[in-house]
Amino acid sequence: MSGSGSLAEVSGLTIGPTAGGPPVLHDARLTIGRGQVLGVVGRSGSGKSSLAFGLLGHVRPGLERRRGTVRVAGLDPFGRTDARRLRGRVVSFLGQDPASSLNPALRIGKQVAEAVGLRSSAPRAGDVGAQVEDLLRSVGLPADRAFQRRLPHQLSGGQAQRVALAIALAGTPRLLVLDEPTSSLDTALAARMRRLLVDVLSDGDRSALLVSHDPVWVSSVADDVIRLDDGRIVEARTPPLPPVPATVRARPTDAPAAGGGLYVKELVAVHGREPVLHDVSLTVAGGSCTAVVGPSGSGKTTLARCLVGLHRPARGSVAWREDASGSDGRVAAQLVAQDARGALNPRESARTALMRPLTGLRRQPAEKAAAEAGRLLGLVGLPPEVLGRRPGELSGGQRQRVNLARALAADARLLVCDEITSALDPETGGGVLHLLNSLRRTLGLTVVLVTHDLAAAARCAEQVVVLDAGQVVESGPADRVLAHPEHAVTRELLACAAHLPPGTSVLPVLEQE
Repeated sequence: MSGSGSLAEVSGLTIGPTAGGPPVLHDARLTIGRGQVLGVVGRSGSGKSSLAFGLLGHVRPGLERRRGTVRVAGLDPFGRTDARRLRGRVVSFLGQDPASSLNPALRIGKQVAEAVGLRSSAPRAGDVGAQVEDLLRSVGLPADRAFQRRLPHQLSGGQAQRVALAIALAGTPRLLVLDEPTSSLDTALAARMRRLLVDVLSDGDRSALLVSHDPVWVSSVADDVIRLDDGRIVEARTPPLPPVPATVRARPTDAPAAGGGLYVKELVAVHGREPVLHDVSLTVAGGSCTAVVGPSGSGKTTLARCLVGLHRPARGSVAWREDASGSDGRVAAQLVAQDARGALNPRESARTALMRPLTGLRRQPAEKAAAEAGRLLGLVGLPPEVLGRRPGELSGGQRQRVNLARALAADARLLVCDEITSALDPETGGGVLHLLNSLRRTLGLTVVLVTHDLAAAARCAEQVVVLDAGQVVESGPADRVLAHPEHAVTRELLACAAHLPPGTSVLPVLEQE
C-alpha cells in the first residue's frame, strides 16, 4: 500500500498539560507517505490519541501544544484557515468513542448525507442519496430507509462505529486518522473491518494513521508500526508475520455462594416498530458472572439496557429474587457503560461523580460521603489524587475504574458491564477484568458481562449466552460453550478471536489459569 512522497509530517511535536507538568507527547517525529498506512500502538495513556489529534491540529481540553510542527498536504492544521481547508476534505477522523461523534437528535441517514453534502462539489439530491447508500453498504450496514431513519441510541456500539466510519469516508479524504477503529466490534466484524480498510487503502493514493492497542490487528494492516511509551516513540519497525493462533484460557469457577439471582423470561424489545430482542430468557445465579456474547447488532446492548431499566421491554419480564425460594426483593442494578468517557460529565471531577449517588441515593451526609468516595476509589485501585481530576485528565483505564466505583457507590448488587474493556489495551483491560473478579468475590456481586471479547468471557464467566439477531442461539457453562461450540455464530467468533479465517476447523484450546 506504500506510495512515494510524503503526505503528512510531524516534527518535534510536544503536548503537555496547560498547568505544567510532564508532557503527554514528547518530541514526536514521523512521516506518512502517500498511500502509506502507519500504525501506532501502545498502552492506554501512552500518548497515541494526542498524536492522532495533532494531525488534525487539535489538542484535548487541559492540554496545550508546547512546540513542534505538523504539515498535512503542505498545510498547517493548527492554523485556522488551513484547518478549514483540511478537515473533512483532505484529512478525516474516526475516534474511539463513535457514539459521541454522532448527533443524538439526527437520524443516521441525515448525518451521512450532511457529510456527503459538505465534502462534495455541489452534489445533486439524487447523487447524495446514492452516495449515502453506497457508504453504508461499504461498511457492512443496511442501506434501506428503515435503517437510515434510526437514531444513534438505536444502534449497537459496532453499528455506531461503522456509521462513524461511513461519515469519515464521505468525500474521499486523502488521509484517514483512525483512533481505535475496532474498539466496539466483535471479532468477526474486526476481521471484516480489516479487510474493508485494506480495500479502502488499496488504490495507493489514500494514506492512514491507524491507532490501536491491538498490535496483531495493526500489524495485519499497516506498512510500518511505531510504538509509544509514556509519550515517547520508543520503537519503529516493519510489522511482523501474523502470530500463531491465540489461546483462550478459562479460569477456574470460584464464584461465591449466594442465593437468588437475576431471572429474565421471554424478553421482547423493539426500536420503534422493529424487533431487536426475540423471547430472550436467561438466569444469572446470585454472586456469579454470565457473559453475553455475539456479533455486533445482535441485541447485546439493548439487553443490557433492559436489565437496568433504561429500555422498556415490549413483552416479558426482568426480575431479581433474593433467594432460591422465589421471594421478590429490590436490587440496585447499575450499568457500567461501554463509552467510559461519555458516561461521565466532562465538567465534573471524579469526586463529584462518586458523591452524587452517595448523597442522593444513599442519603449519606457530605462528610461521610466524602470519606466513602475515597474508600471506593481505593477499592478500584486508584490513588486519592484522582478524586480531583475530570474525565479528560484520566486515561481510558482510569475512567473505566471511576465508572466501576460510581456503580459501587450506588450500592449495586447487580453490575451490567457493557464492553468495558473494548477501548483498552490488553494489559489495562486485563487489569479491569481482574478488578471485576476481585470485587465480585469480595462483595458478592452478580455480574452480567456484555462483550465481544471471548477471552474476557472465558476469564470472568461461569456461564456464556450467545446472541444472534436478537435470539439466544447457544448457552451453557463457559468451558463447554467455548471449548465445544455448537452454533455456527459461536464457532465464527472463536475462530476470529484466534486470528484464524472463519470456518476453520481449528478452535482455541481452553486451559485452566
